[in-house]
Amino acid sequence: MKGKMRPSIESSSYESTATPLDSSQLQFCTINDGAIRLLAPAGSGKTLSLLYRCKALAERSEKVKPRFLVFTFTRAARDELRDRLKTNPAFKDVAPLVTITTLNSWGFKLVKGATSSPRLITTNKDRYFCIQNVLQPIWQKFPPIKSLMEDSRRKNKAGQDLLSLMDFLKSMGFRHNALSSTDDFVAHLKYLRDCGMQTQLEGFLKHLVDMELIQGEANPVEQMFQNFIPFWQEACDTLYRSALLSLEDQKYWARIELEGQLAAGRYTTGAARCHHILVDEFQDINPLDLALLKAIAAVNKAKLTIVGDDDQAIYEWRGATPEFILEPRKHLGDEYETCILATNYRSPRNIVDLSQKLIVHNKRRVAKEVRAAQTYEAEIEIRRFPSISEAIGNTVTLVRSLLDDDQCHRVALISRKRSQIIPYQIVLAGQNIPFYAAEDLHVLLSEAFREMKDILAIRGRESVPGMFGSDSVQDVLRLCDKVKRYPLAKKDRDALSRHLYQAHPTNLREATLALFKYHGPLKGSNEGGRMSVSFAEAISYIIAAKSVSESIHAISGHFDGLQKDYGKSLEDIFYTDPPFLYLAEFSERYGADYAAFYQDIEKAVATLARVPPEAEEDEATEPQWKLPLHLMTALRAKGKEFDAVIILDANDEIWPSKLAKTKNQLEQERRLFYVAMTRARRYLYFIVNDNILGEIRNPSPYLAEMGLSMPEAPRAT
Repeated sequence: MKGKMRPSIESSSYESTATPLDSSQLQFCTINDGAIRLLAPAGSGKTLSLLYRCKALAERSEKVKPRFLVFTFTRAARDELRDRLKTNPAFKDVAPLVTITTLNSWGFKLVKGATSSPRLITTNKDRYFCIQNVLQPIWQKFPPIKSLMEDSRRKNKAGQDLLSLMDFLKSMGFRHNALSSTDDFVAHLKYLRDCGMQTQLEGFLKHLVDMELIQGEANPVEQMFQNFIPFWQEACDTLYRSALLSLEDQKYWARIELEGQLAAGRYTTGAARCHHILVDEFQDINPLDLALLKAIAAVNKAKLTIVGDDDQAIYEWRGATPEFILEPRKHLGDEYETCILATNYRSPRNIVDLSQKLIVHNKRRVAKEVRAAQTYEAEIEIRRFPSISEAIGNTVTLVRSLLDDDQCHRVALISRKRSQIIPYQIVLAGQNIPFYAAEDLHVLLSEAFREMKDILAIRGRESVPGMFGSDSVQDVLRLCDKVKRYPLAKKDRDALSRHLYQAHPTNLREATLALFKYHGPLKGSNEGGRMSVSFAEAISYIIAAKSVSESIHAISGHFDGLQKDYGKSLEDIFYTDPPFLYLAEFSERYGADYAAFYQDIEKAVATLARVPPEAEEDEATEPQWKLPLHLMTALRAKGKEFDAVIILDANDEIWPSKLAKTKNQLEQERRLFYVAMTRARRYLYFIVNDNILGEIRNPSPYLAEMGLSMPEAPRAT
């Protein structure tokens, strides 16, 4: 739905006052009261427009001065709005009427008033306490969960995942006290699928399968209701009674509280009532956010003003969908009038022009004609290389030259996947070039990376027959723990261990052959030894590897236990690629010298270990944020600006991801590329490789969509 377009109020005296607003901003500020949708492309001045909208509404109110509640998506955006409201003299009169906050903060304040001393659970220690102590009497009732939680090798990860899955259901708009049957659950599943969230739901289902809470061919929804949903329902109430809240609970229990007030016919009145509610970055909200905003508007008897950009809707990983901002009437109930900010004040003219040529290929969007206010142009170049290895060396040289440029103070290397960043971390650390990356992008510091090194050490020992202290049975068991997402259950591991020791293997090959012949319990049913064969085949790829590169290829392709998220971010959970394939190509230079590779990695890790992690949304306050060089994924680039942007591996099957299959997924990929390229202010480089991971690769189709011509193919050096 594109929404009705209405001109601004002709008789408004506000229009005649001197303001720094352009015509499209002025139209938004002076449009009549009601449900409004403002589509605000990057750099279009939406922050100023939001505050002038509040000012205009306050000035034309004839009776009671209206109160405004403004929601931002992050604390950084909240602080920016608050600062402008406080320091700009134009907002002196309206400032006392405006409250600016985040949904989490607002929700926590409400829950705090309804709960005795609530405590936020944010650390791993806190989560461990919740699952092992507070929730133990509950999971003891459910045999599949009990089996996980009483297994010393699996309980830590399982506990973290259980809490994450509980929050996922809340984020997706499920209410634990409104699921009385599978029909209720299926009905909401259908709504989510209709909103384009099939990928998220498939990821949730895969987690339950990996945890063995869903097994075999039986109806997965029925199994959910038997093994997980009742646990979730009881666990939600128990944690709330204990005043223990996750970050998502701040919004979840606020929603339940407000919906209870509405059901009882109680509304906010007097000084506590907000007359106008404005929501920034509306394209980034998830179903829980949507339900909470609807409840806040209803209990205040207020209309919503939703602000955002459907072309920058890139947070599907957290349950967001462009559907909400594209079809507000369908999901919010009111008829929304639409305003569009038409001028980009931030980006160079040619980047604005190219980005518009790109994004117009998306069909699921509102058409916009965005023009650039800037007259200067950025330097835009495609750099083409025969391989990733050559691209890395040349790109690091480019980075050095940019850092020496007096007019270039901030440089960003932007990738589609975290795995693309790993070789750059090693090279930059080895050359003592400092850089900033979020904690979960420091892949070299991750548990998955440590596990990969352990597997390489096992393979390295296999090359030295009779090494003192080696135990081929224990090596096979360690490898088996990483073939699937979860380690072996204790009973499976003990039974397999007895079988392997009875075979008296003298090396890894003989131990793997014994595994082929095992018919005992292994990850549930092992009928005919089929599961044993799949485990043994995965390990055989490691044994057959003749080099460091081949070993890493085998690990990436056959060990699901390492294909997991790094650190705390879940941003790529539904587009997980084998994590170390780019490192495999980089490591070709080492041949079969595992020791040299290991030493270089350790040097890089030692360097990175001195870089402190980010502080969530307040990363700009961290000293390391001030470093001139930043490494990030496109998902992390949104809202940031750099003098120079280098987009890594601008090739097909990366931009867009080869895992994006549906029309909606492909449009999301184009939005990601759009966001990445529009971060540049002076320089924009696209790195294209003719060969990636041993395969000939075409340039990204996005380059042709923008009308950029490819340079001639270079010769390999």
